Amino acid sequence: MATKFYKCNQCGNVVIKVVDANVPVMCCGEKMVELTPNTVDASGEKHLPVVTRIDEKTIKVEVGSVAHPMLEEHHISFIYVETENGGITVNLKDKPEAIVYVGDEKPVAVYEYCNLHGLWMTTL
Repeated sequence: MATKFYKCNQCGNVVIKVVDANVPVMCCGEKMVELTPNTVDASGEKHLPVVTRIDEKTIKVEVGSVAHPMLEEHHISFIYVETENGGITVNLKDKPEAIVYVGDEKPVAVYEYCNLHGLWMTTL
């Protein structure tokens, strides 16, 4: 199953669906909206994940080729590294980057979620 992300239009919750049981994802009494990466009209150079391999088991993910702001009102909430067998989520605080240990897993895509400009993805 391809990784799917959903957002609640009422409260702003974002969830990652890891098992598809063919039922709608619900929050605040209504269906959540599936997010499609790279569809918001915003600056790609500040949103597309940039991935650098540090060693065989570790990657560095930076959000954007130009640093993305990390302000309360405009920030990157998380990075999600999709692998052939699952995924790794990293919640961000101060910097729009993370060092991610992938072990023996092969990363296939990296996503990031901007609270203003939505979901962005880079395929590896």
